[in-house]
Amino acid sequence: MPPSRTPRRAAHDPRLTALAQESGYEILGQIGTGGMGIVYRAHDADGNDVALKLLRHEISEDVRARERLAHEVRAQKLVRSDNIVRILDAELDSPEAFVVTEFIPGPTLEDAVRTHGGLHPEAVREIALVLGETLRAIHSAGVIHRDLKPGNVMLRGATEADLAGFDPEGDRLDPVIIDFGIAIAAEESRLTSTGLVMGTAAYLDPEVIRTDHSGEAGDWWAWAALLAFAATGREPYGSGRADLVFLRADRGEIDIDGVPTELAQWLRSALQPDPAQRPEPAQLLERLAALDLTRYDDPGGTELLRAGAAGAAGAGDDAQESDAQPAEGEEPGTVALPVADAEQPAEQHTETLPRVTTPAEPVTEALPVRGAPTRALPVVPPSAGAGSVLPGQQSMVAPPQPAPGPPGPLGGQPMLPGAWPEPPPRRPLLVWLGHLLIVSLAAVAPYMSLAVLLVLGAMARTWERSHRSVSRQRIRGAAGTGPRWRAGLASPFRAVFGLGEIALQALLPLILGVLVGIAFDAGWTLLRGIAPPDGAAFALAMAITLLITWVGLGSPTTRNGAHRMLDAAAPDRLWSAVVLGLLLLLLGAVLTTVLAREGMVDYFPFPRGPRLDDIAIWRG
Repeated sequence: MPPSRTPRRAAHDPRLTALAQESGYEILGQIGTGGMGIVYRAHDADGNDVALKLLRHEISEDVRARERLAHEVRAQKLVRSDNIVRILDAELDSPEAFVVTEFIPGPTLEDAVRTHGGLHPEAVREIALVLGETLRAIHSAGVIHRDLKPGNVMLRGATEADLAGFDPEGDRLDPVIIDFGIAIAAEESRLTSTGLVMGTAAYLDPEVIRTDHSGEAGDWWAWAALLAFAATGREPYGSGRADLVFLRADRGEIDIDGVPTELAQWLRSALQPDPAQRPEPAQLLERLAALDLTRYDDPGGTELLRAGAAGAAGAGDDAQESDAQPAEGEEPGTVALPVADAEQPAEQHTETLPRVTTPAEPVTEALPVRGAPTRALPVVPPSAGAGSVLPGQQSMVAPPQPAPGPPGPLGGQPMLPGAWPEPPPRRPLLVWLGHLLIVSLAAVAPYMSLAVLLVLGAMARTWERSHRSVSRQRIRGAAGTGPRWRAGLASPFRAVFGLGEIALQALLPLILGVLVGIAFDAGWTLLRGIAPPDGAAFALAMAITLLITWVGLGSPTTRNGAHRMLDAAAPDRLWSAVVLGLLLLLLGAVLTTVLAREGMVDYFPFPRGPRLDDIAIWRG
């Protein structure tokens, strides 16, 4: 393979060099950045232009960040449209996680409008109709985008001439949606297990703020707000603090000055704060296609002020007389300027400037408050959100109302619950009862307790890796039962590998636990003059081993697998109660055995193996 030509400005990130060497992507330069990721232009192994999205270096080790990136890929792959950027490749299981999409030449809608100002009304209509049909395709696939904004729309192949005006015979603008960073399933209202509804303030439906629920109506509202920005060159509700933007949107204080009359009326109807007053999407698209974009509001009569012709003394009187009584044939309110006498010398033709009066201050009108009182919303920095935030805008988070989702393609897992692979449901009570059972068993049969720990750990790691394998194949287009069959055939090999992993993972914690157990036994014996029950030292050693193995290096795979196993065994309240009852019975039986044996341990299956008495020389 030829040496990488990664630019020097990107060479400080070793992931780019490794990416070029291992995956064949030649990084050409950075083309965009957001709250979580950086987008580079690159060449693939065949020399084709691609866009490569890489997590920021400071969050690349964060499992949740990688899960959100994987969630974006999964949501985007559900939709098929020429106006949605295609995903070509993805690697999501390591700190070098990346997503490769087709490269879209051209500016973002935001950059185009910031540079050229508001677009021609016909160009705005073209963009609106194409994006409207694309939104229909997204919603038909069961996905809610939730972050439609000018920065997430590319204008494919747009030239300076395309943006500066409108040619009826020329090429049409071709908008492409490029980011599904916080998309969710239509049946869901939350993104993550923490329950955050996210969005960009200037394009976030006020109904989402009131109800804490994201739906298709919110996407259509963002679509209309995006078009208002494209038509005027200004955010429809201003910029600045998010709570002020939300307040203006909730009051309907939209800024659409200067747009054609019918387009302005259409935007006001599409951006009604109350969803019940908005037309249906089909009606909006039909009306938009029929708008007359050549008619503008009449600004009223134009008044021309006369400059005095005789001199400073009489100029003011002349002007007042002219304003009071217009000449014959002139429109009321129109004052004709005098024609200069060509024969009069220039030095004698001195004129006084008209006096400009300051108009009266407009009267402030108190607007009625609609709906619930405005509440203060927390502002989250860009690094906390999934999507990028435009300059002068802020992201908002608010606790949503969770909604159950339907079974997904992975079997029993909801479709797009917020991340891929989906974080397993937590069963903390069952987990800690299981831990207590293993620790109690160590006070009776320490070798058996250690064997249970290793077997369960290997099973958990096998379960989690099989789940990831199925998810990875699903996200890359595999269908049917094939991914499950392949995962099942690979399970024995994963189990052997997982057993080796958990043995290595528990080795150092076990050594530390044994040393602490021995120290406890020695300290108790020397201070009290009597040895404690043997089971106490072994139980303490197992507690330390289990705790460090559960939270230490390499533990996420074990933890997630254990939770998935418990979720499979106890998928609902009934089975959770059954499993809880069984664990309590087993725990009661083990504790009864501990009390009956008075702390004496059984070294089965190694009755002749090392015993505590063999090394406890302090017991005398």
